[in-house]
Amino acid sequence: MLNLKNKMLNQQGRISQKLLMLLAIGITALLSMGVWWLSQKPSTKEDEHGHAEVEEHAGEDGHGEAEEHAAAIALTAKQLAEQGIQLAVAELGAVVKSTAYPAKLVVNTDRQAHVAPAFAGHVEAVYVELGQQVKKGQALARLLVPDLVDQQASLQVEQSNLELARQDYEREKKLWNEGISAKQDYQRAYNAYQQAQIQVRATRARIAALGAQTTSQGGYVLTAPIAGIISQKDLVLGENVQLADQLFVIDQLDQLWLEFITPSSEFADIVPNQTIEFKSLQSGNLFKAQIQSLNSQADVQTGRLQVRAKVLSNAAELRPNLMVNVQLQQQQAQQGLRIRASAVQKIEGKDAVFVAAQHEQKIEFAPQSVTLGASSSDGQWIEVLSGLEQGQQYAAQGSFLLKSELEKGEASHAH
Repeated sequence: MLNLKNKMLNQQGRISQKLLMLLAIGITALLSMGVWWLSQKPSTKEDEHGHAEVEEHAGEDGHGEAEEHAAAIALTAKQLAEQGIQLAVAELGAVVKSTAYPAKLVVNTDRQAHVAPAFAGHVEAVYVELGQQVKKGQALARLLVPDLVDQQASLQVEQSNLELARQDYEREKKLWNEGISAKQDYQRAYNAYQQAQIQVRATRARIAALGAQTTSQGGYVLTAPIAGIISQKDLVLGENVQLADQLFVIDQLDQLWLEFITPSSEFADIVPNQTIEFKSLQSGNLFKAQIQSLNSQADVQTGRLQVRAKVLSNAAELRPNLMVNVQLQQQQAQQGLRIRASAVQKIEGKDAVFVAAQHEQKIEFAPQSVTLGASSSDGQWIEVLSGLEQGQQYAAQGSFLLKSELEKGEASHAH
């Protein structure tokens, strides 16, 4: 009996230990499930300085993938003022579209002078250098001209003949008045005197027409026909030059031309005397020009038209052969949904705008992808083709700060 009783007590102890072990395992499993469930709930964090509050939302596919712009930034009105973030509303308005074309500044040939000699000669002296500013009438170079030596020698001979003819005429006139000489001798002397005067005047005029001095002893001085800058110089001391060789080019750079090529489809938007703008590729400064001429026919191979405009601005940075961009505006502005260009940021390689929405005492900003159209010529407005609706609020100023806060939040979440 005693052995049977001990055996029963041992069996009851083993059963109690098994129950306790199963109970412990069950409690541990319940605690683990509770911790896992809490870790899956979305959290909202705000730093102790009251900066941006970033909220993350799980994807709807059950795999924990975030949507395209799964973060929002919440700010109070005070924080908006401190950060300089300004709100605006997407609205319908005029967007004056502009198209940029490459263009080139060239010399105004109406304000250019080509200096060439009227004789073939030998270069005795050069008085100016390339790029030098000269005045009208200033000496540029001196040539020794053999032909001019001959003409000046002929002038001296003709002047001597004139003097002899004058003396003969005065003597015959005196004798005729005294009745000593016949009238026909007087008439002959008078005619010879007149002929000698004509020869001298003709030679003087011929030398003067060539721009030479009658007493230069074969020297011929090239002078500047206009004031300007020596842009080309093609002679050196001691060389021989020929008649009509282009030795100097003088440009007046205070008046340049702008030349560019435009497709024939855009030609209707260009009219003579129209004022256009162009931008320097070096400084980004804007300047104005006025359309002067348009080709009446398009190029046979390219179908493009050449346009020439007179530069109205006078700036030191504007020089011939400088490449610029012409901004051509449409004649009439088109109505469309527009936003401030300062609101657009690149997020994940796409154009995006931070859309604002009221959430309790704060304003939430969420990036919204948009498809953009043309920009206004002043760079302030940009057309929205899709992604926004009329009346939606967005961050017009300070969007760069919002982008920085968004990237900061994503970086902290990645760690």
